[in-house]
Amino acid sequence: MLTRRGTGLLGGAGLLWLASQVFGAPELQIAAVAMVALTAVAVATVWLASSHLRVERITRPARLSFGDRGSVTLTITNDSRRPTPRLRFRDRAPAALADPTTTSLPPLGPGRRVDLSYPLRGDQRGVAHLGPLLAEFRDPFDLVVRRRDLPGTSTVTVRPRVVPLMAGLPLGGASGGGGEGRPRPQPGGEDLAEVREYVHGDPLKAIHWASTAHRGKLMVRNEESPQDPRTTVLLDLRRDRHRGQGPTASLETAVSAAASATAHLAARGQGVAVVDRPGPGAVPVRTLDDWLDHLAEVEASDVDLRQVVAPLTTGGLVGSCLVAVVTAPDASDLQSLVRAGRGASLRIGILVDADSHDPRARRSTPDVDAAAAGLRAAGWRVTVVRAGDDLAERWTELLHARRSARTHAAAAATA
Repeated sequence: MLTRRGTGLLGGAGLLWLASQVFGAPELQIAAVAMVALTAVAVATVWLASSHLRVERITRPARLSFGDRGSVTLTITNDSRRPTPRLRFRDRAPAALADPTTTSLPPLGPGRRVDLSYPLRGDQRGVAHLGPLLAEFRDPFDLVVRRRDLPGTSTVTVRPRVVPLMAGLPLGGASGGGGEGRPRPQPGGEDLAEVREYVHGDPLKAIHWASTAHRGKLMVRNEESPQDPRTTVLLDLRRDRHRGQGPTASLETAVSAAASATAHLAARGQGVAVVDRPGPGAVPVRTLDDWLDHLAEVEASDVDLRQVVAPLTTGGLVGSCLVAVVTAPDASDLQSLVRAGRGASLRIGILVDADSHDPRARRSTPDVDAAAAGLRAAGWRVTVVRAGDDLAERWTELLHARRSARTHAAAAATA
């Protein structure tokens, strides 16, 4: 096809031909014919030259942690016995992953190859597809261009942001890295306590009367086996509850919180199951790498949180710790969460204030502070994460929530 320059050249040839007829100047006819001939030569140069190019892609690394940098190297080979015309290349890549760049090259001889590269940045969680490479074949005068997509694509996974979190919650298993789901047994300590304080909703048959008499307050048996500690992480992906766009959206805050909690728990020897969609039965425990890859792909969807939580109340809760990363629950959602948490000895709520992630929107979700108070009354450790908050600081609040939880539990036990 003609470029702007080629179109202008043919337009000028037409005007010269018309002027030669009006003014009777044969020189103008010669100039017009020469311009048309030049355009014809340009077309022949582009369409008769080689366009048989082969592309090999190397993406390093194929998985990016959030904020990391990578690169793509393209090796382009001319597989024809004829040289190519002038070349221009542009690889297709999401704007959040790479800046659009165009590379111009001189003609590539038969069997010759050239390497091109461009940087990648992991500033947006997700799975991105790179390619195909757009090749443009141009004549020396830039009058004609032929475009062709060269086969070959690659995929880059950008994992969610993982924030280092402080240890200190009473989890089962080792407090250090003993392997995912394979903790090193410890001789004692808070993490391996056989009893814990009573919270509202615990069955009376679980009360440990000897410890109750010794401590002067209701205590219940901790059913968790320290040899096989596991945790369920619940993630809220409801499209109608999340606000904002891009890396600063409330969905990204929630996914980052879930990924950070998963990494923290795995490092402490916990086997983790992430629940983010309805399904029968318990979600299997997977490795941290598997869950980070999974969380890189999740998107907001039209799901009902109560349907997601429902299996946790009927045997789908994995382990005795529940970490719920949710937007502000309404009354029915709150009841579902409380019922699901009754099977866990440790209940952690990370409530994402979705409305704070879109200041232009009116508050349209339930009151996050009221929801947090409702969960605390049911014996949960709760923190609220708003736009711009440091997740590590909000997590630290959970470490100091023990005294508050004791107060609520004692009040519930004596009511």
